[in-house]
Amino acid sequence: MARVMVTLRLDPEQATLEEMRRLLGLAADEVDPAFGVVNISPAEHLYTILVDEAAAARIAGHDLVEGVYGNPRVEPFGPPEEDQSSS
Repeated sequence: MARVMVTLRLDPEQATLEEMRRLLGLAADEVDPAFGVVNISPAEHLYTILVDEAAAARIAGHDLVEGVYGNPRVEPFGPPEEDQSSS
């Protein structure tokens, strides 16, 4: 299933995977543990997690959720360029 990014406003002590899952009612398999809880704005207490689309839809209206965003795959555009430094 595709995953999307969810931005949360959390107190720093809530910014653990286990606590965030408890607060939002998410199952372990709905959250990407390798991505974890990423602090994207320390001053604003904003964090991002990566969750299944269905889970994101379910928690989108939660008080802690600031936004749900796509997570498009990042790939190179066009053929690789030749290294010009050795010429």
